[in-house]
Amino acid sequence: MHVEKYTKSAVGHLLQHYNRAANHTSNQDIRIDKTKFNYNLCKRELPDFSYYKNRLAQVKCHKRADVNVLCDWIITIPKKAFTEEQERHFFQSAYNFMAERYGEKNVVSAWVHKDEAGQPHLHFCFIPVAIDKKKKIEKVSAKEVLTRRELQTIHKDMARYMEHIFGYDIGILNGNTIGGNKSITELKLQDSQRELTRTVSEISSLKQIKHQSISELANAIKQKPSLISDVSQAMKIAIGEQNEPTQHFNHEERFRSR
Repeated sequence: MHVEKYTKSAVGHLLQHYNRAANHTSNQDIRIDKTKFNYNLCKRELPDFSYYKNRLAQVKCHKRADVNVLCDWIITIPKKAFTEEQERHFFQSAYNFMAERYGEKNVVSAWVHKDEAGQPHLHFCFIPVAIDKKKKIEKVSAKEVLTRRELQTIHKDMARYMEHIFGYDIGILNGNTIGGNKSITELKLQDSQRELTRTVSEISSLKQIKHQSISELANAIKQKPSLISDVSQAMKIAIGEQNEPTQHFNHEERFRSR
């Protein structure tokens, strides 16, 4: 689980991304043939953007360009052996938990994406509405809704809720969530750093074995069976089928949010 906050200028494009109304043919992370399996758990009579505008008009919201008017919790299903029915139950339960926490009338959309690389995930998209303590009215305030305490406790609260629903620990808490919320960029940076380290290791494997005899190679593989896949990957790099990684890459381009 991780959350992102957005200003008004981003809302239209984001909602089109969630419901796949935008053109995603150039996005290599999206499998167009699987988009038909996506679904929205938030049933509204109005289109997402229309509901967003109507709800926003009902609450106090400063007219500054830097006000975060939309928040998106991305909830990824744990890597367990879930059946299709259990997966649907997980996302519906996640929706119920979040809607209760942030107010169902503040929910703009809740799209489950099954057409992207990796595990299926839910975009729980809502307007962060708090109560103005002085005027006793509703107002938009991501700062008051997504407090430090909220970000530190929500994962544990979700884990307890899911354990109650399923009857066992399904793995909500992990290395990424147990210490609190992390942004999409932070999570993708971790993945890329791990991939870079692995690939560099594969190249090193090729350099280490290029002067060894067959018997020496056999002995090395016997001691480390994973060397076979390392060498195979390194060979692709060596003959030009795959580019050798470099540590000088554009972070802004590579870690663009989904």
